[in-house]
Amino acid sequence: MNSNKKQIGLIVILAVIIVVIAAGIVLFLTRDKKTETNTDLSAEIETQSQANLNQIDYNGKKYEYNANLMNILFLGIDKAEDIDTSYMPGEAGQADCIMLLSLDKETKEARIWQISRNTMTQVDLYDVNGDVYNAMNTQLATQYAYCIGGSRSCWATEKTVRNLLYDLPIDGYFSLSVDGISLINDAIGGVTVPMTEADEAMDPSFKAGTEVLLKGEKAEAYVRSRDLNTFDSNSDRMRRQVNYVTAMITQMRSHGGKALYDIVSPFLDKYIVTDLDAEQIDALSSYTYLTDDVTYLPGEVTMGETHEEFHVDEAKLQEMLIENFYQEVTK
Repeated sequence: MNSNKKQIGLIVILAVIIVVIAAGIVLFLTRDKKTETNTDLSAEIETQSQANLNQIDYNGKKYEYNANLMNILFLGIDKAEDIDTSYMPGEAGQADCIMLLSLDKETKEARIWQISRNTMTQVDLYDVNGDVYNAMNTQLATQYAYCIGGSRSCWATEKTVRNLLYDLPIDGYFSLSVDGISLINDAIGGVTVPMTEADEAMDPSFKAGTEVLLKGEKAEAYVRSRDLNTFDSNSDRMRRQVNYVTAMITQMRSHGGKALYDIVSPFLDKYIVTDLDAEQIDALSSYTYLTDDVTYLPGEVTMGETHEEFHVDEAKLQEMLIENFYQEVTK
């Protein structure tokens, strides 16, 4: 009887050992197969990514990015202190003006894409070291604030705008703080802009139908002011920002040659943060800006729980991006 029990026990032990060995073999083979699959998948993704660097598929057709274009992100930062400084996340100021300057190196023409600060999109949240730890859907303007300021906030905003525009290439950024507006404005002798009835309603000295030379605080007020008690007042401010920026560039061009970098260089770091070099900054004033062909992102302004929200019409946006930045591949 005891002998039978020992035999049964031995059989059970051997069975367990066989099962463990079999499970180990299966696990090894599965892991090896999984690794092989992941390697193949990674290679496939890498191949697709390389192929898609210049080409995209849209509505059954292939399009290629127009390599003659250079896109520069222009940011106006609502921060009175030095902007090339590290701040705690949430304290770096917001990007109240967001424009994409699309420069055609072949035609020497430039188009402006005006992007509402209130555009609702996925915004990354950064810690004190400048590392992403979370994300939330909120106004685009806050992306600058939710990083740590300076070049890091510019980079974070550029990344978010690029994602908003379906990975559209952005070649650099140029950010300007509030305090820098009047100083640069006066350094070029002021900026002349045509006034509308809406401008006169904002400031009686901005007589409708006239052209006014803006200097000092008037220049800052022109590009910053809006009536917080009026729904969608930001849209009118965006119009003024476009008028001012294009007029400012025209005024800079009147200085001739490579004056632009000479003008802005004294304000670099304190009021201006950019990753453009001197030659690229000078080039900004060598283009003809098509002020009658300004593009605004398609969408609708609504009132959110606490703030106005601009919701992009994604289908129309994709169509506009294809039309303006890509060329159909016919072969």
